[in-house]
Amino acid sequence: MTFRDRADAGRKLAEALAPVLKPPCIVASIPRGGVAVALPVVEKFHLPLTVIYARKLTAPVAPELAFGAIDEDGHTIVEPQSVAMLGLSPADVERAKDRVAKEIRRRMATYGVPALGHYLPGAAVVLVDDGLATGLTMRAALEYARRHGAREVIVAVPCASTSAAREFERAADRFLGLLVDPDFMSVGQYYSDFSPVSDDEVIAMLTRAQRPAGREPERATAGDMRLVFKNSRGLALVGRLLVPETAGPHPAVVFADGWGSTKDGPPNRAVAEALRQLGFVAFLFDFTGHGDSEGTSEDSTPEQQVDDLTAALDTLEGLDEVDAYRLGAVGANSGAAVAILGAIRDPRIRALALRSPNLAGAEEAVSRLTVPALVVVGEHDEPIRAAIEPLLGRFGGPHALEIIPGGDHLFEDPVALARATAATVAWFKDHFE
Repeated sequence: MTFRDRADAGRKLAEALAPVLKPPCIVASIPRGGVAVALPVVEKFHLPLTVIYARKLTAPVAPELAFGAIDEDGHTIVEPQSVAMLGLSPADVERAKDRVAKEIRRRMATYGVPALGHYLPGAAVVLVDDGLATGLTMRAALEYARRHGAREVIVAVPCASTSAAREFERAADRFLGLLVDPDFMSVGQYYSDFSPVSDDEVIAMLTRAQRPAGREPERATAGDMRLVFKNSRGLALVGRLLVPETAGPHPAVVFADGWGSTKDGPPNRAVAEALRQLGFVAFLFDFTGHGDSEGTSEDSTPEQQVDDLTAALDTLEGLDEVDAYRLGAVGANSGAAVAILGAIRDPRIRALALRSPNLAGAEEAVSRLTVPALVVVGEHDEPIRAAIEPLLGRFGGPHALEIIPGGDHLFEDPVALARATAATVAWFKDHFE
């Protein structure tokens, strides 16, 4: 048996579930692929759809091999044999747990639906994924549902390995697998179309599940995702993630704009789109008290903005699309000072581009900057040129100055903006490829 795509698998799964569902019942899907399988189920039976925030644990040495799983509560399953086979130390395991826990928190903020625990105790739960290989993530999901008081737990998947099927036949109240294969190799082999599912697609499907029949959700712009994440104070920050069409993981660049500016400013959007076209992930976000982010302008001190930048890097590091070892930052206006202070404190930043940089408050820090830094200044931006040129000799690492003909402080001239964009993109391309 082969499924055309996840939606086809979900429709077939819905038919098989018809005799066994007993309301009240909640369908909880494992993101991201499980959401696409679950959507036809909830639409057929008019059930609520949520996400089970559980995720496998992997190591950089073998990113496709899970050695455990963790849920939103921080409860962890670890398989000692896999840990030993991969040669992982206790510190390696803890780093993986921290990384995946950050990604779970990001998804909880981004997807914006109540966690499964919101519907419990008392309800029956149908746990759905697009397939089970080892079943580690589903084990974490099942244990979460039990711990929060599910009346009954049904595990329903289109395909599964024989070992995983046997496990959930014992552990769940009911296991439903349309295809159980003793020669199971990977979930994708049972789908004609097993394309990756993006966060924006997950959000659209969750929204569709909550809408009356016949009303379609708004479609997101291709390659442009809205992300919500939190800083250390718990304030929600809003960003836009531009993702290339090619398969990742990709190098990524985060943008720190000047005080009073937002993620939608034309210069940064131009650079972000150019980076995306070259195969980079670009992440634009609003600082605390700016744009769509929570907080007030009084909250948005330089120190808080550095904290916000760290939270943005945490978010990027947890994304499947991002190569966490190739992260850069663009700092514009006063955001340049934030980018410098962030790069000094956070070794994840490997390269910087500073446009029209106002380095007030960071003048003494430039000597401690060791990562490559490009300074982009408009020809007619005399105050910034006068302030930055004496500081260049104090930069602690490799650096270059690019004076853009015809450019002013905001790069309002389209030709000058195009030149500044080209210089910035070339800088990151040289340092990350």
